[in-house]
Amino acid sequence: MAPHVPGPLYYEQIGASGLPMIFLHSTPDDHRLWMFQTAHFSAHFRTIAVDIAGYGRSPAVQDGVTIADQAQACWEVVDRVSAGPCIIHGNSMGSVIATAMAKQQPTRTPALILSGCGFTMSNEVFLRWKKRYEDEGIALRHEQVLDHFAPGTRENPMLQYYARMVVELNNHGTLASIIAMNGALAHREPEAYYQALAVPTMIIAGTKDRTYPSAFALQKLIPGCLLKEIEGAGHAPMIEAPIEYDRHAIDFLAALGLYPGSIA
Repeated sequence: MAPHVPGPLYYEQIGASGLPMIFLHSTPDDHRLWMFQTAHFSAHFRTIAVDIAGYGRSPAVQDGVTIADQAQACWEVVDRVSAGPCIIHGNSMGSVIATAMAKQQPTRTPALILSGCGFTMSNEVFLRWKKRYEDEGIALRHEQVLDHFAPGTRENPMLQYYARMVVELNNHGTLASIIAMNGALAHREPEAYYQALAVPTMIIAGTKDRTYPSAFALQKLIPGCLLKEIEGAGHAPMIEAPIEYDRHAIDFLAALGLYPGSIA
């Protein structure tokens, strides 16, 4: 069992055959961030959408939790499905955990697809959200979910519906876990951490995401990393622009010989 994670993570699997494909969400969302992708890719893969510890229906984290702990817990989910390789998608916090998963078990990671991410040594944004949750409580969650979308789209009825749906599900440890994970995210890995990443990697970046400029800095650090842009999308392109997100993912996987379906 992973340290500081008191029990197995909740996950939903769609698809009974094919290569496993795991999806890791941002904070303060849960596995439903990937609802379009799990539905789509389950035609060819065993899609596994995980509630990171402390979110959704997964157990609350314990004091001292790290990104490495969360990554280990996610590999434990994969192990319940298969002992073999697994394609990894991660968004924002999920991209940090996804990278840690690839670092922990590179030979089991045939492809890594990141979004809502970039490279910076500044931890100001995580400390700011941590302080705000400490001061304002769980009600802040609705604001942060909407903050993931591009300015000008946040009044979209579908995105508003998504935000309301997410915040309806709170377990007893959600607030403390969000605070703890912002603290864990405040630990920034150095350039060498990414320079030693030895798996095929692609970044999908929304041009209206606040992390958009730093995505190019991350691309330069990861050997052979591709970067694809989605014009007008924000921090959560899999929800805002699922057609474009899926197209970039399919093209990447097809180039690696990992996509068994039609790409026409």
